Amino acid sequence: MKKEILDYRALSILVNDSGIPATLDTETRSVEIIAATENPVLVYDRERHEMIEEVLLMSGVQMAESRQVPLLDSHQRCDTSSVIGSIRDLKVSGSRMIGRAYFSSVPEAESPYTKVREGHLTDFSIGYQVSEAERIPGGESTKINGKIYQGPLKVATKWTAKEVSTVPIGADRDAKSRGIPREEGGKRIMKIDEKLRAILVARGLPEDATDEEVLAFMEKLTLPDEEKESRETKTVIETKTDEDLIREAIAAERGRVQEIKAMCQRFQCDLADNLIAKGTSLEETRKAVMDHVAKTMETAGGAGYRPSVEILQTERDKFRAAAQGALIIRAGLPGSSAVETSIPGARELAGYSLRELAREALVRANQRPAGNVLEMVGRALTVSDFPYILANVANKALFAGWETNEETWQAWCATGQVSDFKTNYSPRVSESSDLEEVPESAEYRYGKRTEAQESYSIATYGKLFAISRQTIINDDLGALTNTPLTHGEAAARKVGDIVYAVLTANAAMGDGVALFHAGHSNLAGAGAAPGVATIAAGILAMGTQKDLQALRRLNIRPQFFIAPKALEGPSEIFFRSGAFADTNTIATDSSLAATRVNPYAGAYFSRAYDPRLDDVSVTAWYLAARKGRTVVLYFLNGVQTPYMETKQGWSVDGVEYKVRIDAGAKAMDWRGLYKDDGA
Repeated sequence: MKKEILDYRALSILVNDSGIPATLDTETRSVEIIAATENPVLVYDRERHEMIEEVLLMSGVQMAESRQVPLLDSHQRCDTSSVIGSIRDLKVSGSRMIGRAYFSSVPEAESPYTKVREGHLTDFSIGYQVSEAERIPGGESTKINGKIYQGPLKVATKWTAKEVSTVPIGADRDAKSRGIPREEGGKRIMKIDEKLRAILVARGLPEDATDEEVLAFMEKLTLPDEEKESRETKTVIETKTDEDLIREAIAAERGRVQEIKAMCQRFQCDLADNLIAKGTSLEETRKAVMDHVAKTMETAGGAGYRPSVEILQTERDKFRAAAQGALIIRAGLPGSSAVETSIPGARELAGYSLRELAREALVRANQRPAGNVLEMVGRALTVSDFPYILANVANKALFAGWETNEETWQAWCATGQVSDFKTNYSPRVSESSDLEEVPESAEYRYGKRTEAQESYSIATYGKLFAISRQTIINDDLGALTNTPLTHGEAAARKVGDIVYAVLTANAAMGDGVALFHAGHSNLAGAGAAPGVATIAAGILAMGTQKDLQALRRLNIRPQFFIAPKALEGPSEIFFRSGAFADTNTIATDSSLAATRVNPYAGAYFSRAYDPRLDDVSVTAWYLAARKGRTVVLYFLNGVQTPYMETKQGWSVDGVEYKVRIDAGAKAMDWRGLYKDDGA
């Protein structure tokens, strides 16, 4: 059974001024909570092993027909005793998911329910599973459901609520329960303006009327005469003056409610329901909201603080995006068709030359665009967003070159990460000694284990290039996009060079012996072309390799066949042939009858042919075991893409760019590799 992995985010319920949950119902042992919001929450991304802000889109929630999930104690999912109730009536309201927590009457639920009822336990935590998400890199933005989200951010577009738990400490200040008036003497009393209540009592409203009775009474007082009679109301309005006062009081109450809601929404605090229910005046509301804002500012940057997602774009942001999109469209970079339809203004600006875009950038920056062309372009490169626009387009071209350059090392080489440029070590521990018979009354003896290690490190590889003012004036878009594109291709080539150099350099391993050596039992004694006999010899050599203490055979199975491009034709004939002749395994002579079955035909091996191997030998070929047991390519902090920096040019009149990548490769175990020098 596949193990289900859930994510969690902490919530809180709202308590009234007596410390009791505002929506507590003692008869049903339940309390209403806001189970989730669209606020960003810092979570751990298991796929990329990093912390990232995550937003749960309410439009993407998947709920069962029952709209119910279990209520657990502290996310314990091992057995049914941790189930202390359920969350029912789940529904989405705007940017929130609302539900009611029902506590069971079983003994395990009594303690958390009592603490919730008394106001001591106020926090909950939702467990959920994300099935679809969109990741927005840092410095980029994406429009989802009409909103612009700024990276770095993970937006869950399809997710499922699995459970909700009671927990000691919550974090999401905006995920709370919906407040209703507290109970006094067994009845829910509406906190309304005292003057209004006195008038209503004088008109026949009972002094201990509930909130529902107050609302119904006010509604009847303001209905037309014919509708009052149809409802058989007993209320008599004695004077027009009193009715005017009632109407004014009702209008004032409605205005108070609307003002409180607007104030709380403006300052992003979830106090409106509670303040309205308590009859709080507008002056007291302002003080409560300001106290909330001050408290939020004091804790900003500390534990539990999560900044809100910026979903608005300024005119400056819109121009940047449109200008970048225009250059991408003109250059025909990957994704240009999508840019044309998704970024407003990009299609219109695509008709601008680089010089005209520079002038427009100056205008947008409230700078004087006059002067000669050289001066105007130079000023655009220093006091406007023009360098930012050029850098983003160049970076797009850089990654286009990186991603489109065809490389073969990914098929068989594993990747890893290091945190610095120092020499790192990877230890290998041998198997334990064999168990020995222990005669009666004899002592047990300790076994022996040996260790070995491989050392490796990474290096920085990079180049500079520049975009000059002359390039911009000449509208040389090719120089702006082709130059970084070729640097992206060069970065991809360099990484491939690093990997294949491990095979061709045949450097010494941790034991001081070359990677491919007779002493390692991974080098063919007499070279020959790939065929049934020679491949079988390689499989035998790898399968009979021994561990460090030579106590057991490792039975390593090769999974990859690696060869130069010169061998691709004859090798593919062999691997795609279901049979071969005894006297000619590669079957170059079609007159020879195929008399034996080819055991390595089809998908027995994953095959990689790389021209870098041709530079050293057009006949040597290799077998490799599973990824991770052979060559590992290491990147600094796991960043497997090139990085580009930019600055105002000093040695050139323009903008200078620096492209770099930090990487290094090492063979981690000779037992997973085999070489035949070929015929």
